Amino acid sequence: MKTHIIQVVDRARQGFNRTRSGILKSPSHLVLVPPEVWLQIFSYLSTSSDIKAVSLACVCFRQLAQPLLFSKIATHPPPPALALRGLQTNKYRRRTAQRLEFFLSPLIAPAVRECCINLPSAEDNHLPTDVLIDAIFDGLCKLPNLKVLGCQSIRLTSKRLAILHTLALTTVTLESCPRDFMDLTHRPALPLSSVTLKYHDNSSCEALPPLLLSLFLSPRHLQRLSTTSPEILSAITFRRPFLRLLHLELPVDCLASTNVESLVTALSHCPSLERITFTTTPDGHLLPRGTTISALPPHLLPNLKFYRGPRNYSALFARTGRMRTLELTLPAKSHRLLRTLCHLPPETRQTVDLLSFRIAGPVPTSLLESVHTLLPALRTLNINDPAVAPSYIHTLLACTTPRPHVRVFRIRVEGRGRDNPWIPPMEEAVDAVECFGNIRAEIDRAYPNLTTLKLLYGEGGVVVWRRDGATGQLVQAGVRQ
Repeated sequence: MKTHIIQVVDRARQGFNRTRSGILKSPSHLVLVPPEVWLQIFSYLSTSSDIKAVSLACVCFRQLAQPLLFSKIATHPPPPALALRGLQTNKYRRRTAQRLEFFLSPLIAPAVRECCINLPSAEDNHLPTDVLIDAIFDGLCKLPNLKVLGCQSIRLTSKRLAILHTLALTTVTLESCPRDFMDLTHRPALPLSSVTLKYHDNSSCEALPPLLLSLFLSPRHLQRLSTTSPEILSAITFRRPFLRLLHLELPVDCLASTNVESLVTALSHCPSLERITFTTTPDGHLLPRGTTISALPPHLLPNLKFYRGPRNYSALFARTGRMRTLELTLPAKSHRLLRTLCHLPPETRQTVDLLSFRIAGPVPTSLLESVHTLLPALRTLNINDPAVAPSYIHTLLACTTPRPHVRVFRIRVEGRGRDNPWIPPMEEAVDAVECFGNIRAEIDRAYPNLTTLKLLYGEGGVVVWRRDGATGQLVQAGVRQ
């Protein structure tokens, strides 16, 4: 990466020298600032539109700023809305080839750090031929600073896997990638620090044989592993201990009683694990009562600090480590949530400093007070559901005794009642801002040392207030959609 920066700066310096020598007659103060400084300034631009605007300002800025637009690339352009047939198919292939040629150009290639190879939808799978996919994999070798690779619906052939061994990758994501007949007996594991394996059907066992899994799971390097297949448990079990693995994300099916032995054995091979996440299906699928894990060996994960998943199993994992963060993903009745918190070990209730949950049904006025009583060290509280009316948020805060330890508070706000089922995001944001005006006094009373307040609204909007160090007042810090 350092060589690339030197080359870019040299090209920009040549352009600045031409400006100084009078070849470019337009007056400019750009020559007063070295290109190295401009490059550092451009790195602070937060949006691609800002970087694009800078790259269009002049030739010198284009040499410096344009590569910043392509640190993350996708090799396949979005296909047309209609199904591609005949000449359209050839046109799509030509567009993809031209796109790849641009990415591999000397100016852009060294700037690429993340690449996504994403095929079109299933009905158009005949469009990108294997020849084109092989050409893309061959081109990966010309991206010297490539660290992150994502593949979706790409066949894993021996040739393509051999190319992966020539790259300096740290992160790989495979989504619905079928395997081809291959010989993997003599291939070492890739030195990856982060691996994500996503398979959305019941063929995961066939798609992820242990020999293929062992190619992506390096006990010496792996720090984060995310998968949707319970078959990963056996792959972890039959490898050396993963002494550097810190974050493990598994499907909730791994908690079934039929998998309990495999789960315990696999976790025993991850003694350094600090974060564990159990993901559920989009419809909130949860294992039936009586078929789930009911106990774990004590001190199984002595370094565990973070749990994200269904509330039913939070107490089990809290007993195995030193829990600091609980993120309960599925909605629960308020009394069941409080019962779950009561079942936490006493030492855990004294150390948990972040709690995130969703309530199903009405929110009792004593909820905040009960939560803070059970978790006295709580510093961050997130109530992601349901949406609460501003007047009721005022009531919740009024029923809470002052909690000076709380630093971050997040809650979902219910907008004003409207008959229109679709409310413009800007109007929802205005409702959240008005809500802040109504609860500001109670916020300052209940959480006197609060540093950040987040009011959620709509599908993904949030208005953020942060406490100003000079005035000590909460001031609006931004709106995100």
